[in-house]
Amino acid sequence: MPVYEGTYQVYTEALGVLFPVDSMDSCEEMMIQDWPGALYKKDDTAFLCWTYSPEVTYVLEYTPSKIDDSEIIKMAESAEPVK
Repeated sequence: MPVYEGTYQVYTEALGVLFPVDSMDSCEEMMIQDWPGALYKKDDTAFLCWTYSPEVTYVLEYTPSKIDDSEIIKMAESAEPVK
């Protein structure tokens, strides 16, 4: 089931290979640049995910107690797609 109903979507089924999407404590939908994304959290682990195209989704895993969400989001906002 997609998280964001945009041109492209973040597919939770694909993300389930990396982490248990259905077991996360929270999910905050957002845009990273012009791309749909979501911030998932469970205990002291977080995953910032955004979809560049139907074939490419980026995932940043981090520890919120060590780095603020806003810093990770800034990092993601500065990302440039691989060409």
